[in-house]
Amino acid sequence: MLLQKIIDEIKEIPESRQEELYRLVQEFRHRDETVEPYNTPEEEIIEGIREGMRQALAGEVIPLEEMWEDIDVD
Repeated sequence: MLLQKIIDEIKEIPESRQEELYRLVQEFRHRDETVEPYNTPEEEIIEGIREGMRQALAGEVIPLEEMWEDIDVD
């Protein structure tokens, strides 16, 4: 049984790496729940572009120097 093989492998993982494994399993489990950009319906994409243009024309913009604030890039 495949599940038992997975469980047996997990038992061999050092405790120091268990948190990392847990996050990986969560990420894997929830991966199918996220919408991939290439699966976005055309109408939704077009509406997003229209909304962006409306915001830009109305002056609802973020200054470029503020755009990357609070974004942690390693």
